[in-house]
Amino acid sequence: MKKTKAIVFNAYGTLLDSFSPFDQYKDQLGKNALVIYKLWRGKRLQYSSQLCLMNRYTSYDKITRYALDYACDAYDVHDEELKDRIIAAHSTLECYPDIKETLETLHKDGYMLSVLSNGSPKTVKHALEVSGIDKFIDRRFSTDLIKAYKPSPAVYEYVNEELAIPSKKICFVSSNSWDIAGSVSYGFKSIWLNRDNHTPEKFPFTPDIEISSMADLPAALAG
Repeated sequence: MKKTKAIVFNAYGTLLDSFSPFDQYKDQLGKNALVIYKLWRGKRLQYSSQLCLMNRYTSYDKITRYALDYACDAYDVHDEELKDRIIAAHSTLECYPDIKETLETLHKDGYMLSVLSNGSPKTVKHALEVSGIDKFIDRRFSTDLIKAYKPSPAVYEYVNEELAIPSKKICFVSSNSWDIAGSVSYGFKSIWLNRDNHTPEKFPFTPDIEISSMADLPAALAG
């Protein structure tokens, strides 16, 4: 990884703790709060993939609400005000504890740091500012600008062209194994942040390195 010039991070779940809205509202959601959270996340991925296959690109902000509506309906949660609060909380997420120090270190080491997200430009910008990590980020990329979602190769190609750096000098970092597979398939170097010891995907497109904490990233890049 010593030839790496630029690092591109996934935002939600990698830098930003997307579970916090459910932790905040778990009592109101009831005993199925964790199941609702997991279903919400899964439906976001499903809907974005479906809509792309149907050539019906839709703002990820809308998809996020569609998926939450489904997950809540599936477990008889029909409080619209509660859902509004969850969506609002999702736009003001805290970063994980190991993020700020790591980003500061990487920034001082001279890496170009970027974020690539399915979220809309406005939403991502606001989320990074609220979390206090925007000052470390050189570039923000939203899939909304090319009307495609990760893991479409068009997304990673767009970032590659914007950075104007050979793909092998770009390292993509994500906590999502499907996202890692997409970036590897395109041609980026990749590091999978596997915080919760998830089972690796059974794809031929595997990460170059797997880490369990963002604090391990500087050493992984230097190795």
